[in-house]
This record gives sequence, C-alpha cells and structure tokens, in this order.
Amino acid sequence: MVLMKKHYFSSVSSITHKIEVTFHYFDLQHCDERTFFITVILKYQTHQVLCDFIYILDHPDVYGAISINEHYANAKKFFEQHVHHTLLYSDELLLAQNFMDTHSFKKNSDNCHLFLPKK
Repeated sequence: MVLMKKHYFSSVSSITHKIEVTFHYFDLQHCDERTFFITVILKYQTHQVLCDFIYILDHPDVYGAISINEHYANAKKFFEQHVHHTLLYSDELLLAQNFMDTHSFKKNSDNCHLFLPKK
C-alpha cells in the first residue's frame, strides 16, 4: 500500500496564485518557428528557482509548460520542498499561461515576433 501526504496533492488553483513568476532571460537562439523559450524565476516566499518555459507556436492557440531541461529537476524539487506540492503538467500549463498574460512576456515575445502566430 502506498501512502500519500495530502498536502502534496493540493489543487492547482490553490498554488498558482502563491507562485510569483518573473522574467529572467530570453535568448533568441533557442527560438524557432515552432518553439519559444524564456527563462523565468519561480518565487515562493523567500525561495526561488530558475526554469525555462517552452511555448509551442505551431498550433492554433499558443500554449506553454516548463521545459524538460537542466532546470526541470530543480523546479520539481522546489515545488515539493517549499510549496509542498507535487508539480503536475496541469500546473505547468497554468503557470506558463498566466505568465503569457504579463507585460514582461509580451515585451520579450515582441523580440521573437517573427515566430509568434498572429491572433
């Protein structure tokens, strides 16, 4: 039998408002006509971690998630240790979507405007 701690499985809506996502770095060389990468800092209280959001551009609607790269394991660990939440794909989608609505994302995506689909 496997026992799970209840607080590690809190709902996505209850944690996303607690996480601050701020722009860290943008590198046009990591972008192409199908993907857009942006490095962000995830902050919770006094803790923070770097991660990359990858946005998929070759679909009718742009959507993103946390990129599975050198920062991914640290991001998952950050959620488990500091937020007491197991990071789910649905969390990643919501965090990336919320970041898309920020001025910082819009400003940096303008640098990659050739790759972003017109809405």
